[in-house]
Amino acid sequence: MLITCPHCQGSLDIAPELYGHTVECPLCNGKFDVDASEVPASDGGSVKPKRTGWKEKDHANVNFLLSLGIGTAATVIFLGLMFPLRGSIGAIFLDRGWVNWAETFLFFWGLAILGLKVKQNTHQQKATLLNLFPSNLGDQVNSATVGGFIDNIYQIPENLRDTLIVNRIRKALELFEIRNSNSETESFLGSQSDFDANRSAGSYSLIKVFLWAIPILGFIGTVMGLSVAVGSLSMGDNSDPDALKESINNLTGGLGVAFDTTLLGLILSMFLSFPLSAVQKKEDETLTLIDAFCSEKLLPKLDDTDLEAKKKGWLENPDNVPELVKSLADAHETFLKNLNNSTSQLNESAQFIQNQITENQKLIQEFHAALANNLGVAVSHVIETSGAMNKQLMESQQVAVQSLSEAATRVGKSSAEILNKSETQLQETFNHIATGIDMMNQSLKKLGEGQIPGTKKKGLFGFGG
Repeated sequence: MLITCPHCQGSLDIAPELYGHTVECPLCNGKFDVDASEVPASDGGSVKPKRTGWKEKDHANVNFLLSLGIGTAATVIFLGLMFPLRGSIGAIFLDRGWVNWAETFLFFWGLAILGLKVKQNTHQQKATLLNLFPSNLGDQVNSATVGGFIDNIYQIPENLRDTLIVNRIRKALELFEIRNSNSETESFLGSQSDFDANRSAGSYSLIKVFLWAIPILGFIGTVMGLSVAVGSLSMGDNSDPDALKESINNLTGGLGVAFDTTLLGLILSMFLSFPLSAVQKKEDETLTLIDAFCSEKLLPKLDDTDLEAKKKGWLENPDNVPELVKSLADAHETFLKNLNNSTSQLNESAQFIQNQITENQKLIQEFHAALANNLGVAVSHVIETSGAMNKQLMESQQVAVQSLSEAATRVGKSSAEILNKSETQLQETFNHIATGIDMMNQSLKKLGEGQIPGTKKKGLFGFGG
C-alpha cells in the first residue's frame, strides 16, 4: 500500500505486516504511524502473506563449554573413585603420570559429547511424531490450502517447533506458497537434506580427533617409560646389592609406565569407538526418516495442477476466451496502475533528491565563502605578523651593529694604552742599561783598560752608537 510521508510528502510502499506500527521514512528518516484502518480489502487471497519464521539453533553440534564441563567433572569423579583401588587397577590411572590422566579426560569428554548428541537426537525423533498435515485442512496442498498448513506449523509448541523436520517442511511449504511448483519444492528438499547430512557428519570431527589422540598419547607414554627405564640402568659397580636392587626397581617401573599407558590408550579408544558408531548410526537413521517423510508424505500432497489446468482450459475451450481476455485486461490494468504508482513514487523521490542536492550546493557555496573569508583573515594576520617580525629583526640588527662598534672602540683604546705603557717601560729599561754601561766605562777607565761602547737610542726598539 502506498502511504504519503507526513514529513517530506514522499510516497512509500508499506508492507502489510507494518500496518498499525510506527515506521521510519527512508527519504527523510522521519517516523510516523501507519493507520491500520487504511488497509485495503482483501482481493481473495491473491496477495500472499510474508512469513518471518523463527530463529533456528544448531541441531547437529552440541554446546562446547557444556560438554567440556561435563567431561571434566566426570574425569574428576572417576579418578576419585579409583583411590580406594590404588593397590590394583587404580594404579594404572593414578600412578602412571599425566599421560593416563589426559587419556582419561579425553575419553570422558568424548562420552559427554555423545551423551548430548543422544539427547538432541531423541528430541528430533520426538518431532517426527507430530501431525503436520491434519486431515481437516485437506488431502492436498495447493495454492488454496497451503496457507492453512503453514499456519498449523506455526501453532506447534516452541520446544518442538525448532527441529529439523519442522523447519524443513515449513520452508518447503513457504516456497510452494510463493512459487506453486512441485519441482522447485522437491529440489529444495533435496538440497536441504544434503545440508543436514553434511552438518551432522561434521559434528563428529572432535570425537574423531579424540579417537586419534588417545592412542598417540599411549605411544608417547611408552617412549617416556622406556626412556626412564634405560636411564635407570647403572653402568657402575654392580656388586652392591642395594644399588642393583634400586636399578632393577627403576627399570621395572619405567617399563610398567610404558606398557600401561599404551594399554590404557588402546582400551579407551576402543571403548569410545563403539558408542560413537552407535550414536552416529542413530542420527543417520533420524535424517533418513526425515527424508522419507518429506518424500512420502509431503511431496505426494503437493498439487500445482490448478493453475496449469486453468491455462490449458482457457486455450482448449473457446467459450473461455472472454474470461481469458477479461483476465488479461485486469492484469494489464493492474500492471499499468502499479507502473503509474511506481513512476509517481520515482518522480517524488527524484524531486526530493533534487531538493536535497540544491540545499547541499547552497551549503557548499556558503562553506566556500566562509573558507575564503577565513583565508583572507589568516593571510592578513600572517602579513601583519611578518611586518612585526621584520621590524624586530631590523631593531635587533641595529643593536648588534652598535654593540660591535662600541666593542671595537673599547678594543682600540685598550690596544693604544697597552702600547704606550709598553714604550714607556722599554724607555726606562734602556735608560737603566745606558747608566750601567757608563758606570762600567768609568770603572774600566780607572783601571786603564778599554771602554765599552755606549748605546744611544735610535727609535722605539733600536740603539745608536
